[in-house]
Amino acid sequence: MRIISFCDTFFLDLPGGLARVAWDVAKALARRGHEVAMVAGAAESPSAAGPRVVEERIDGVRVFRYSKPMLSRLDPFRASKQIRSASRALAGVMAIQPWDVIHCHSIFTAAAARSAAPLLPRLQTVHSPAIQELPYNWSQQGVVGYLTALGGRPMVRQLEARAVSTAARCHALSRFTVDEMNSEYAGVRQDFTVIPHWADPGWFRVMSKEQARGRLGWPVDIPVLFTVRQLRHRYGIDTAIRAVAPQTRAGRFQFYIGGSGEDAPALERLITSLGVSGSVKLLGRLSDEDLRLAYQAADLFVLPTRALECFGLIILEAMACGLPVIGTRVGAIPENLMPILPNCIVPPDDPQALEVRIRQFLDRQLEVPAGEELAAYVAGEFGEGKVVDAYESLLKEVVGG
Repeated sequence: MRIISFCDTFFLDLPGGLARVAWDVAKALARRGHEVAMVAGAAESPSAAGPRVVEERIDGVRVFRYSKPMLSRLDPFRASKQIRSASRALAGVMAIQPWDVIHCHSIFTAAAARSAAPLLPRLQTVHSPAIQELPYNWSQQGVVGYLTALGGRPMVRQLEARAVSTAARCHALSRFTVDEMNSEYAGVRQDFTVIPHWADPGWFRVMSKEQARGRLGWPVDIPVLFTVRQLRHRYGIDTAIRAVAPQTRAGRFQFYIGGSGEDAPALERLITSLGVSGSVKLLGRLSDEDLRLAYQAADLFVLPTRALECFGLIILEAMACGLPVIGTRVGAIPENLMPILPNCIVPPDDPQALEVRIRQFLDRQLEVPAGEELAAYVAGEFGEGKVVDAYESLLKEVVGG
């Protein structure tokens, strides 16, 4: 098949969950012998002459980066201008050769594809309901976010309804996402297939906990808890810090937090105010190499999300290293934890409940499978071969239909 993957951003330029999934799928399909092109937005450009498209071959994928227009966040026509820019970039790639199918990863790329390639069969991946995620993000942005939401909410609902109703097939990574979409768009035609993501073989354990801690310079004589997240409100890092504070003050364990984001200064202030600066550390953004080491070095992974966790790839990455996960009853987290770690689910925004569960784990009062069993579960249920087979079958149905 000749496949175009259409994404708002390119993972190697701007890492994120959506871009990561799109890039992983594109590379995997290229390894299967399909011709795959990725069209993705790159740096903003002040030029009004149209998007500048740069082609590069990376890991077997033809990557077309196009420059986005430089726009104010308060521009009422911001979305339509971005869609128009993406549409022109896609039209240029379409002119190179015939393509069989386009795989869109957002409501904006779906709108651009309808304009530039109305006859090309489209698979639409819904990573999370945009009508829930974007307004949530805007609600954390003060006056600018409030003003954006006034006109943005109806526009997002319209774009998302069109994205799913006009696609040949729709895809989501979790049953939770499908249920939310069916609830939000009860009268809109949707044809969903659930295909989760997979655990990259490179993320499974290759060294002992002690070896990994030695590489990172982490202490070897005390338990270590770990999480990695964007430092933003909906990921609940503040809840985790409050939960661990009493026990870290007592010197019972260290808590390391990977990731960056706008909430970093507020989290630093919280750590200082709770008197845990010596035992709770913000590590900043981690390289893939250091992230793999961190999973292998820790004793427990903490996932304190408070809203909209529509899959949770980090759950698979942690368990692939034999690392138990304590997560909140939010989004698709229970979907992934219930079959293997049913005792490790707590309510969101509840530091006391999270503290109790962590203490139970450290006191060996919490029944969890051995590390080898966690890794075997991930390899069996979320192996790359099994997941990519499902993607291939779905894309063939789209092309054939």
